[in-house]
Amino acid sequence: MTDVYWFSAMLKFRVEIEGGDSARYQRSVVLIRSSDFEAAFARALERGRELESAYQNLNDETVRWSLERVETIDQLEHEITEGREVYSEPADSIPPSSRFPQPDPKSFPPTQSGV
Repeated sequence: MTDVYWFSAMLKFRVEIEGGDSARYQRSVVLIRSSDFEAAFARALERGRELESAYQNLNDETVRWSLERVETIDQLEHEITEGREVYSEPADSIPPSSRFPQPDPKSFPPTQSGV
């Protein structure tokens, strides 16, 4: 029997509004079960294509999401446990005047990402 692992894949989408003069990128991290890196890459491409879409926005303009690339694939573990980090990135720099005292994380309730 082949071992199956969890992988995280970061997908980069191009989001364009038809007739608009600009586009933006959107990143999405998805979890994939696979036996090896190559199969995980193939599955990430497949999942990215499944997530491509086009729809009409409130201004009756066509919005298109198209997969640009699979940016990263990381092998995680056989089983995912609660609290397992699947994505991390550097955030904004903190100016010296704001470094101390450190705020209490409970004072900033989370919002939803829209996933």
